[in-house]
Amino acid sequence: MSRRRGIAARAGLLVAGLLLADASTAAAGDLAYVTSQEAEELSIVDLDTMTVRSTIAIPGKPAGIALSADGMRAYVSRPEAKAISVVDTASGTVVREIDTGGGPLGIAVHPSGAPVYVADWFSHSLLVVDPQAGKVVGSFETGESPSGVAVSGDGAVIVTADRDSDQVSFIDSATGDAIARVAVGARPFGVAFSPDGTRVYATNVGGDSVTIVDAESHAVLDTVDVGSHPYAAAETRGKVFVTDQYGSTVTVFDAATRERLTVLETGEYPEGIDVGSDGRFVYVANWFDDTLAKIDAETLEIVGHVTVGEGPRAFGAFVGADPATP
Repeated sequence: MSRRRGIAARAGLLVAGLLLADASTAAAGDLAYVTSQEAEELSIVDLDTMTVRSTIAIPGKPAGIALSADGMRAYVSRPEAKAISVVDTASGTVVREIDTGGGPLGIAVHPSGAPVYVADWFSHSLLVVDPQAGKVVGSFETGESPSGVAVSGDGAVIVTADRDSDQVSFIDSATGDAIARVAVGARPFGVAFSPDGTRVYATNVGGDSVTIVDAESHAVLDTVDVGSHPYAAAETRGKVFVTDQYGSTVTVFDAATRERLTVLETGEYPEGIDVGSDGRFVYVANWFDDTLAKIDAETLEIVGHVTVGEGPRAFGAFVGADPATP
């Protein structure tokens, strides 16, 4: 797919970023690790100042990103390299390359720090990676073309969005057995747990909707219409934020009532979305504008933008505490 260049829109966003970058601050010390697929780099963004602190070269068209719970490691999927990179966040350097084969895309980390789970688009499986040993140590069966990956807060359950099976898989992390396969909308891509762990959100890129699944009973609770080609979702402060790729918007709906609250124009072709550590701000990577947008989850206003490398995707959990902060 060729990348359209929204020059006028981008200019407007950059001006807005300069005007609004200091309007609100993130939780002290939060950083964003933004994968830029076209630039083949990882941008480390200071979210207090909305400035790029540094960049790291990541060849192989990086897409997925996952931070360890302690913020000391970032794991980056590289589909074209058939590998993942391990980044030491304190030093800002790549400390290991791990071959996965296939087509690694979505990625997540067990809350304990290991293992790392990688969705392999081509083998229709979830790879289990030992980051210390630096190799794939197992695999779990998913549906066809798994994309997004999420892990429950206690690490007991892994959920994958199985795009070409129109389902999500709930997998026992200890045994690798399927707990449930749940039919959702067309072409689910991103998947995320609610902050309390009771719900799972599957963004149906082919159905312009979000399916909400009960994390315990695995019943479908609701399907909420959103914008065109939703990519990923995140919940905070009782609201669910969904990136609408083709709409160049973020749809926001109430987590309890599922009523639409607003639609925000964050930038062209928004994809990855994550929440700051205090839950106050939401961050969105805009692939065609090469920007990271900042949304105030209370006021539902866009309060800043920063330019990052070309083609930011930031697919996964990309916001965490600065490892240098005491």
